[in-house]
Amino acid sequence: MAKKVDPLKAKQARQKKMAIGGAVLLLALLAYQGPKTLKLLKGPQAMPVATSIAPAAAPPGAAPTASGGIAAGEVPGAAAPELSAVADSDLSPEAEEGQLATFERFASKDPFAQQAEPVATAPPPAAVPNDGTKDPADTTSDQKPTTGRSAGGAESGFTTGSPTPAAPELAAATSISVNGVAEDVAVAASFPKDEPTFVLAKVAKDGKSVEIGIAGGEYADGGDTITLALGKKLTLQNTADGSRYELELLTVQGRPVPKKK
Repeated sequence: MAKKVDPLKAKQARQKKMAIGGAVLLLALLAYQGPKTLKLLKGPQAMPVATSIAPAAAPPGAAPTASGGIAAGEVPGAAAPELSAVADSDLSPEAEEGQLATFERFASKDPFAQQAEPVATAPPPAAVPNDGTKDPADTTSDQKPTTGRSAGGAESGFTTGSPTPAAPELAAATSISVNGVAEDVAVAASFPKDEPTFVLAKVAKDGKSVEIGIAGGEYADGGDTITLALGKKLTLQNTADGSRYELELLTVQGRPVPKKK
């Protein structure tokens, strides 16, 4: 019979193995990347420059000792330093990626001081004398203006021409007055709005008249429509109740607006 395995213990054993493996991997990564990270944090190290100083030369008249020095009791004179023995100053380290190499400061300016220089303006032109004489300082060539004939035949200094005629005003809608009350009416629409009695059947092609019909009926003579001319009044009477209607076509849509008399 197979041994029964506790799933909880098996899960804990797997978690321990994964934790041990992760710790080993982390230690290996730190051992590999640790030195590089410390080097980036510290920055470049300046290498010390070894300098050599030559021994001071003995002053003239001093007796050298057996070891090559100066005898006791004698003060050596100041020897001039040799330029070849002076070492150069340390070179600036090269900036690595992400490091600032040099920086400069912009020159500051007084915000209240005027920065722009004033622009010199040209003097005004000299006045032309009004006595008909020419200014001696004027060196331009004499030019005559374009002349034209006036009504009397004399030459004038301006060119005459006919003015451009203004475009006529076009009506925005077809307007019909019923008993003195004007109303915009569309084709195939009934009017007036308060008491729809008539219908705008159609508009003439010349834009000077329209055809008016009866809403839901016909005229007494049996006709379907009657012509209403532009600017002319038409009186109609209802034979049933004796109502009278005075119609007048004021404007036609897209046509010039008639001038008021």
